Amino acid sequence: MKLVIESTKILGFYTNFFVKLSAKNHTPKNITTAIFSTNIKNLHKFMIKDLKKLNNDLIKKTLNPVSINFISRTLDVPRETIRRNILLLVNKNYLIRNKKGLFISEVWIEKNIDKIVSEINDFMDCYKEMTGTLQKDN
Repeated sequence: MKLVIESTKILGFYTNFFVKLSAKNHTPKNITTAIFSTNIKNLHKFMIKDLKKLNNDLIKKTLNPVSINFISRTLDVPRETIRRNILLLVNKNYLIRNKKGLFISEVWIEKNIDKIVSEINDFMDCYKEMTGTLQKDN
């Protein structure tokens, strides 16, 4: 049974969890997920379907910017390492960088959001299966 995930609240919870698990790791997925997690912070009533409709201009107006220093501290990776990786991600159009900070791009959302939602659904299905099994055993 697949759950319909509509709110960014559970999306934020999942991405925060992922970021905490990936500390000391600076792969592109970890960096972009850490940026995305911060970008959607405080958007709990925002719907995922609305997130998918954002273009780069609306992303910069709607989402919360994040700094390289914050990502460096969050992932516990040296700032210079994060900065070099971010330059590559900006060149690939996965990130937007302006004077306010860093944002995930519409290209990143299009490429990753459905996969993240699928991973959350898999997590939730596994949780339901495990808790159902535990309840039957008691």
